[in-house]
Parts: sequence; C-alpha cells; structure tokens
Amino acid sequence: MSWLKRLFGMDKAPAQASVSPTPAAPASTPGAAPTTSATIAPERMGLTGEYDESGLAKRVAFAYDQDAELTNIPSVDVLQTGSTVVLRGLVPNQTLLSKLITVAQSVNGATQVDSSGLAVGIPPERVGLTGEYDESGLAKRVVQALQQDASVSSAAPFDISQTISTVVVRGKVPSQDILNKIVAIAKGVSGTTAVKTDEVSIG
Repeated sequence: MSWLKRLFGMDKAPAQASVSPTPAAPASTPGAAPTTSATIAPERMGLTGEYDESGLAKRVAFAYDQDAELTNIPSVDVLQTGSTVVLRGLVPNQTLLSKLITVAQSVNGATQVDSSGLAVGIPPERVGLTGEYDESGLAKRVVQALQQDASVSSAAPFDISQTISTVVVRGKVPSQDILNKIVAIAKGVSGTTAVKTDEVSIG
C-alpha cells in the first residue's frame, strides 16, 4: 500500500502531483482584495500547488512513494507541525531511517525533520523466517509452525495469510478439532494478535 493511500486515503496521486509544485493562486473571496500565489506558505502547498493544511506531509509521503526502497514501510507515520516534518513509528534499520530523513529534508517547505519518534526495529508481525523484515513474515512463520504438526500438515488444503497482525485462515479443513489446532498454533506464533477463520469450511 502506498504512503498516500495509507496515511491520507488517496488511491493515487493527482496527475500533476509534485514534490515541489508551482503555487496555485488561492480562490478569491467576493469583495476581498486580489491575492497572489505567494500567499501560500511553502509548507501549506498541496501536491499540485493548491493550499493544503497538510500539504508538506502529503508531499513527503508522495516523495517516499517515488523511492523504491521506501515504498513499503507500513509502521511509519508522516505528520507536520508548521514547516517541521514529524516522523513516528518503527523503521526496519538505520539505513532506511537515515533515508527517510534525507528525503523529507529535500521536500520544498521542510525546514527541519523531527525523527525523535522513530525507533529502529521490526514489528513482530513483519519478522521473517530468519529474522529479516518481511511483509508476510507472520504468515510464513505460522505456516512453518503448522508444518511441525503432522495432523495439521496432512489436513486438506487451506491457505494462511495475514492482515497486519491478524492471521487469516481460508479454505477447507477436515474437522473442527483440526481447525481448533490451527487456531491454537497460530495464536502461539509471535506477532499474532488475532486469528480469523470465517472463510473456513469444515468437512
């Protein structure tokens, strides 16, 4: 999921979106004196140069979406306080943390970056089979754990996926006992907060 989608609910950036857009002239108010584009502070410019209270934060998110190394860090939030970009959350490693800061600093309107709310580490649900960052790490570790139980691994085909820290079980299992065992094993895997089984059929 893109930064703009996750943080601001935008399915995609406007066609003319830019990290450093040309300021658009603010809409005039009837009877008011004419205004110029210069009245929009750099940190309040939106993706296409329009006035946007969260313009700087959106353009930083847009900049992150343009960088292949930064496109998938779901545990970091981008906010702004005036012209200060505020980064909060958990980032997988120091290298990516430094890049997040560098990219944010390069966005027009950013005077400083507050990264005091960033911590280095991997969310439990994103830890892979060998401890690396993996978007589907929890699901893979649940599958690995299920394979250790012969009665479960030999059961009818079923699928394991994840939605953040929720393990999702889909498909068909031979009995309620097997399903109960799958749920118990999944709950025992580090990072699991819930197990969803409403798409499972028994028989």
